[in-house]
Amino acid sequence: MDSVHLVDQSPSPLRAAYPAKAASLLVINATECPIDSASDASEEQFKYGLQEKCSVGEVATQNHEDTAAKVLAIITSYGVHSERDTGSWDALDEFLPVVKRQLATSAPIRMLLPGFPFKENSRDLVLGSLPDLGEELALAHLQGLCNNIAAIYEKGAEILICSDGLVYNDLMGVSNEAVWEYGVALRAMAATKELRNIKFLRLWDLLGHPGRHLDQEDQEKAKAYYLEHATCIRRELLYRYGDAQFDAVAAAKTDNDWAMTHTKYVDVLARKTVENPESTAIRMIQRGKAYGAALRANLSDYVRLSIHDSVGKGKLSLALIPNPQEKGSVGLMPWRSAIAVDADGSYRAVYPDQVQDTHEVIYKNERPYFLRAKSDLFDWRSSGLQVDFEHLYPCGIIVRPVSRSPSMRLVPMQKVRHLSNHFSPIILRGFSETLNEDIWVQKGHELGKILTWALTGTIFKVVNTRDESKMANNVTSNEPLPMHFDGVFKFEDKEDPKTGEVKKVLSPPGYQYFTCLATAPKGDGYTLFCNSRLVFRYLPVPWTLERLEPVTWEMTNDGFWSNVHKGLPLVVRHPVTNAPCVRWHSPWDGDKTKYSTYKIVIENEDQSLVQLIEKITYDFRTCLRFSWERGDLLVNDNVSMLHTRTSYTSNCDREMWRIHLD
Repeated sequence: MDSVHLVDQSPSPLRAAYPAKAASLLVINATECPIDSASDASEEQFKYGLQEKCSVGEVATQNHEDTAAKVLAIITSYGVHSERDTGSWDALDEFLPVVKRQLATSAPIRMLLPGFPFKENSRDLVLGSLPDLGEELALAHLQGLCNNIAAIYEKGAEILICSDGLVYNDLMGVSNEAVWEYGVALRAMAATKELRNIKFLRLWDLLGHPGRHLDQEDQEKAKAYYLEHATCIRRELLYRYGDAQFDAVAAAKTDNDWAMTHTKYVDVLARKTVENPESTAIRMIQRGKAYGAALRANLSDYVRLSIHDSVGKGKLSLALIPNPQEKGSVGLMPWRSAIAVDADGSYRAVYPDQVQDTHEVIYKNERPYFLRAKSDLFDWRSSGLQVDFEHLYPCGIIVRPVSRSPSMRLVPMQKVRHLSNHFSPIILRGFSETLNEDIWVQKGHELGKILTWALTGTIFKVVNTRDESKMANNVTSNEPLPMHFDGVFKFEDKEDPKTGEVKKVLSPPGYQYFTCLATAPKGDGYTLFCNSRLVFRYLPVPWTLERLEPVTWEMTNDGFWSNVHKGLPLVVRHPVTNAPCVRWHSPWDGDKTKYSTYKIVIENEDQSLVQLIEKITYDFRTCLRFSWERGDLLVNDNVSMLHTRTSYTSNCDREMWRIHLD
């Protein structure tokens, strides 16, 4: 349960610099200028009129002001408030001093999220008692928020998840042991997934209870102590922070935040068939009031996040599993729902009975883990293969054989092709013979029509040639590449059926097909894949698909790819699914490359759209950072996805082979 988190409300210039109704523009502008040190003012700051004459201290203050605005813009973009009509969050001014204090001490941006209490014990709500794909996606979503902040602030960010399990579990019929085991499994999941910016706190940590130190020493002793003292810990919370004057019944009727929380509680309790759900919900609100007071007393210097809907004063309400179709809703919590993986590749938090006719239960480690739309595309037994499908955040699938290392000869490539239309990229990992060129090409023919290029032939071997001349191909370097789709220079003659006029029409390949011979060192040489469906899902107010569909752009480039293209559509329809797809190439100037540069101009919309598309295509909510392993096969839909790569160390032998197909 959440309560309002009050912070320093001293006047700030944030509203004046960034009006509330233009809050969404912060999302667009968040990457326009670099973050500078506190002791030096950049030319960009002067350019934007942030400084005229000032002392070093004044420059540092202004730098913090500017960076704080950008950080809060990113945080705001994760909230449901920014997806509603106003596109703003009322607590921006309240949290500006908090963020500025953290910047002034070069500390990570600290955010606090109460939640992740325990898995509900009703199969009408969940699939099991331990974290599953719901928590996996939710934690990755929160890590992505930290990563997006780290892209503009070198100290990054941390989210402290403060479990409220012991606050309510006895009222919800959940055992103290279930609360403990859920917390242990949640921490293990974060560690396995390397979500390093997600931290955890139990109620005994918040209260400074003496038993909390055992958590770092002996897990068995810690668990035993926790279970023995759980009731006392809960009682201590209410004794120290309870408010005898608080009327929970009145609050549930008159306070908008409490009223929304009360409604949610009653709905969950009714689904669990708890006796007297109304009165139980009131008791939960009473305890929530005390819990909120404890948070304010002990963790005041944090940006307050909330999993409950609110009016947005004092905290930011966010969806842990954003609904793919419904913006502005916090939706269901992963500990009170199951994840449905739909046929279009999207993730939804649902109650199991809502999809029982269309989805099937998928197991992981012999536990029910999520629900997936029924489809024979996931059944490879007729090809002699038993495989597992790991669904990635924010997109993509890793397919692994259940046992041994079967030959890639057995892979049903047409099923892979069809899966890629919605779930790209499709990574095949753990198969043998993936480095055999003849077999790899043979399987490419099964995938589709292989294309041949004048300069590279059928197979393009992507490796660092160490040619640093201006006319060299940047793909065969170790430089980062711009976000793009393959085939921006591939045109075909097409006759207009009405006029008979023959025109040059952009005709990029439909698919990419890779095998990995050698990787860069761990943490280096990522390939990034941006999903069009997610780009449109996270468009900030006031941008919409309808507004973007008529947009065209022009690209002028020099060097190896020297050319000028005009009238390029920003949005195209997928030839198989008819879904809208982003067609884009990042601007790329001489500061970023020694090779071909790209100048991008929007032809019929505001030029700020360039910054918006650049930001959203690299956003961790839309873009997968993929780390290769030797022997990986990868199939990617070149229409629904954009892609790029990060730089990598020049002295490694990173090598991929690529084929284009239709």
